[in-house]
Amino acid sequence: MSWGGCTPWGSEEGTREDRSGRTPCLSDRPAAMTEGLRLFRADLHIHTVLSPCGSDDMTPPAIVKTARERGLDMIAICDHNSAGNVRAVQEAAGDHLVVLAGMELAGGEEAHVVGLFPDVETAEGVGSRLRALLPVADAGYYSFFGVQPLVAADGGPVGEESAALALAAPLALDETVALIHEAGGLAIAAHVDRRSFSVYSQLGFFPHDAGFDAVETSRHLPADSPRLEEFRALGLPVIGSSDAHYLEDIGSAVTGLRMAEPTFAELVLALAAANGRSAARA
Repeated sequence: MSWGGCTPWGSEEGTREDRSGRTPCLSDRPAAMTEGLRLFRADLHIHTVLSPCGSDDMTPPAIVKTARERGLDMIAICDHNSAGNVRAVQEAAGDHLVVLAGMELAGGEEAHVVGLFPDVETAEGVGSRLRALLPVADAGYYSFFGVQPLVAADGGPVGEESAALALAAPLALDETVALIHEAGGLAIAAHVDRRSFSVYSQLGFFPHDAGFDAVETSRHLPADSPRLEEFRALGLPVIGSSDAHYLEDIGSAVTGLRMAEPTFAELVLALAAANGRSAARA
């Protein structure tokens, strides 16, 4: 039910724009304390050794150690089409670093989408659905991409993923975004500045009706690039993430999040610019 064309706070859509085009009424939300908000540094797109083309050094202990050395408060593990190593990184981080459950999804157009989820169980559920849509890796796949290790918190091997994670699932872009939203996640257009695997490179335009919650710029985009204004004109939060496949790239592009605490729930509010929260490429 909408009030005056808006989605009232307390409904499922109340933290971001309704998919029918209605805008949430922040004035309808109960007053929230903005005191105590602080700035958190986040890199919301990091791969592990599980991802094809990921370095063998991208183990849970090494990722956590590097992220802490780079002064990050929050990271998200976003392997290709899988959340198989998220738990291990969360366990390695303990109470020292917030690790969100994420995934980099690729659909039929091969325009990559970062999905961030409320918890690891939800992310693993989405991963299971994607796994069922992907072909099994064959000898030719392994000869090009190598094995896809599943690891424990200490980085030791516990298995291998047999689905061809580097390939695209047979889902249209809007279906990919819908899959994320149906799981209560956030859908972010990945590395929109890149000449490959971005919505611009694959489609030739930005799909305003896809329902993205934010757009992500990569470490390759200079801070003074005029394209930043182009992306800001889309009317969505513009964040920065490293898309790190190597340890040295972790934290090379970050997002400044003004929030009460580094949690998924607060991230949702920050991307919606709700109650004094905010999110922007740092």
